[in-house]
Amino acid sequence: MPRPQPVRTLSAFVIPKGYRLSVSHLLFYISTFIIATQLWSIWRQSGTSYVSYMPRDWVFDADVHANVHTLSHEQCDSSFPKLYHSLDKAVSRRAGRKVHIQDIEIAEGRCMLRVMVYQGELFVVNSGTPEKCYVTNGNERERILGTLAQMDRALMSTPNSDPSVPNIEFSLSLDDLPLRSKAKGTFFGYTRKDEREYNDIWMMPNYAYWSWNYTHAPSWNSIRREIDMAEVKTPWHKKDPRVVWRGKIKMAELRKELVRVSEGKSWSDIKPVVINDAKDKHTKDVMNLRQFCGYKFTVQTEGTSYSGRLKYLQLCRSALITHPLEWQEFHTHLLRLAGPDINYIEASENFQNLEAAMEYYRLHDDEAEEIARNSYETFARRYLTPAAVTCYWRRLFWSWASVQGYEPQLYAPDKEGNMVMRATPWTAFAANWPKDPSIIP
Repeated sequence: MPRPQPVRTLSAFVIPKGYRLSVSHLLFYISTFIIATQLWSIWRQSGTSYVSYMPRDWVFDADVHANVHTLSHEQCDSSFPKLYHSLDKAVSRRAGRKVHIQDIEIAEGRCMLRVMVYQGELFVVNSGTPEKCYVTNGNERERILGTLAQMDRALMSTPNSDPSVPNIEFSLSLDDLPLRSKAKGTFFGYTRKDEREYNDIWMMPNYAYWSWNYTHAPSWNSIRREIDMAEVKTPWHKKDPRVVWRGKIKMAELRKELVRVSEGKSWSDIKPVVINDAKDKHTKDVMNLRQFCGYKFTVQTEGTSYSGRLKYLQLCRSALITHPLEWQEFHTHLLRLAGPDINYIEASENFQNLEAAMEYYRLHDDEAEEIARNSYETFARRYLTPAAVTCYWRRLFWSWASVQGYEPQLYAPDKEGNMVMRATPWTAFAANWPKDPSIIP
């Protein structure tokens, strides 16, 4: 495109003899020139297939934007610049290698789903009968619907300023131990280890970012709101100065060690719990998630793999204590052990140094409060907001599209040669699961 010519002065224009330039004509020519120049400038600067509508002074404000799901690509990048670490690594590990269609095949009863996004709509290609899998403790419906609902929301809330999500097809594991569902192949999972055998697992947000009724968290936003209200009522100086933990100790040896080293200590409110057994003395010690935020110190422990409690503890304005984590989640790379952004305290693997840590921080209360404040600002106020989770889902879709080596097909010929859908719309699947909508009379 030729470069715009400099504007000349009025005296430079040659007006034919006998022709009089009216004021209205002059204003029309000038305004047309200005508009054309501005449109050309916008087109030149966009650099993508869409035009930016983000105001230059736009800044993420948690009080305003935390529950906004229609942030554009640019707004997501501006608001959550450190969010996509795991996706960038997942793409780089491919080193240019494409994912093949056989890499996403699933087997019946293996706690997996095969899913498609086609022309912006969500479909279930194969549900794999997850109700027959052996690890979801009866909450497979919650896991399935909570995960798919987040995907659908991310798709449906894509702003007009962004290009549509490409057609993609992928599989995902509902299992807390993802390799137990599928030892080989490439798929989405709630967690992974930083080890070579987990290289083909792409991390997605946990189903509880939609709902987890088992923990009395009917929605992610509702528990965020209630914890925020509780934090206003209980500022730092009013919190219980002890460290708190509740959990099932049979899930991991380190949990038994945690209870052992803290038993009878004045700084501890750490107790094992048993759920749904009125005869067991530990049933009375069960705590609501919201109650943990009334303490200055909280403890995170892994179990079978990652622990779903971490994200809830990070909603509190409390100092988080955790052993070195083996299992990653999509946001755990944001944990900071030192420096100005320090946002947690790391204990030893068997919690042997927990007492020493509590003695130190109870004498250095200002340092503990700084850790609590940093954690709250990083996670509760930014990277674990509903807006951030939705931004992550859309980036996950685009990252996957960049390595997908096949073109998803929504229709395929049946035995008679008729073209039929090979997938179920998410709407029908959600309304009828576990029944197959195609056989409902």
